Amino acid sequence: MLGLVTLSLLGACAPGLRMPGPLSRLGEAVERVPLSPAEARPSGEGAEIARAAASFVGDTQLRVDGENFRMDCSGLVEASLAQADLPRSGSSASLHDEAETSGVLHRRRQPRPGDIAFFDDTYDRNGNGQLDDPLSHSAVVERVFADGTVQLVHVGSKGVVRFRMNLRHPSAREDGDGEVINDYLRQARKSDPPATRYLAGELWDSFASFYELPPLASEE
Repeated sequence: MLGLVTLSLLGACAPGLRMPGPLSRLGEAVERVPLSPAEARPSGEGAEIARAAASFVGDTQLRVDGENFRMDCSGLVEASLAQADLPRSGSSASLHDEAETSGVLHRRRQPRPGDIAFFDDTYDRNGNGQLDDPLSHSAVVERVFADGTVQLVHVGSKGVVRFRMNLRHPSAREDGDGEVINDYLRQARKSDPPATRYLAGELWDSFASFYELPPLASEE
């Protein structure tokens, strides 16, 4: 079982906080072998966002055109969108709300590279021991494989890393060949309620396709 979450890591995806979420030992920087040549590189309208997120893997700071972004989950989303010339800002919750208002939020189980993924209850954000922490984490879809496994990029306690999720089998840790298809996205605590879920597919809420929106008007 995964280790206990330290108190210093709570509240990590809120704007203004630089400490990453309580995701140590979660989502190691894996390289999944593509299942076909077409899957080797992201393609489509969101490809630039996906490639931007991938360019940060291994980094411990987020910097785009001289601007520093928060080293947390929504900070990575902001940096990836900015590098793709689609700047947005906000927390995971506010980005989710903007996507919903703009009509680009969806819950299709087959996302596209460049989609932003939102997750609920990835940690006990309000510290009350309940499963009532919606939109506590976000990540960028980098690749989608033929078996339904999605490779995403996010901020963990060791910097920017990849993790995997499969919404066809959200409660399965591995497939029949022993390949991990859902990484842990929540650390176990003794105080967790009995119904607590830990795998990425179980904690997923929705996707947002910000690349479908026109670029923001210049402030100049």
